[in-house]
Amino acid sequence: MYLYKHTQRSKILIFIIIFVLLFMIFLMYRFGFNWIGAVVFVLMVIALYVFNSLTITVYTERVCASFGPGLIRRIIPFRMIKSAEKVRNKWYYGFGIHLIPGGQMYNVAGYDAIELKLTNGRVFRIGTDEPDKLLQVIQSQLD
Repeated sequence: MYLYKHTQRSKILIFIIIFVLLFMIFLMYRFGFNWIGAVVFVLMVIALYVFNSLTITVYTERVCASFGPGLIRRIIPFRMIKSAEKVRNKWYYGFGIHLIPGGQMYNVAGYDAIELKLTNGRVFRIGTDEPDKLLQVIQSQLD
């Protein structure tokens, strides 16, 4: 059973990918079929499916952050978390899965995040549009 579950959609990513897909359909219609265009089209559809949302689930023993249907996810047991705090991402950290100074970040929209400081010295940031609520649930399990 989970204590917290929230899914955040990436409206800007969905808009950009759909725009690119429509543009590619136009190009294939205008200039004819192209294998490179077809491969890029398929990759964009896969990216839309996998990265359209970020679901954060907090269980009694772990935190799970998963993209889209859950093909890409990160599970962190509470025994691996030293502390958690609310942070604000820099604009150039971007969206998606990124390496940041000292660790890794999962984010689909916005700049608010929860930074988990891990026992191995690394950090893991989870982008969220409910930072206060998520932080409260995580800290209640750390205490």
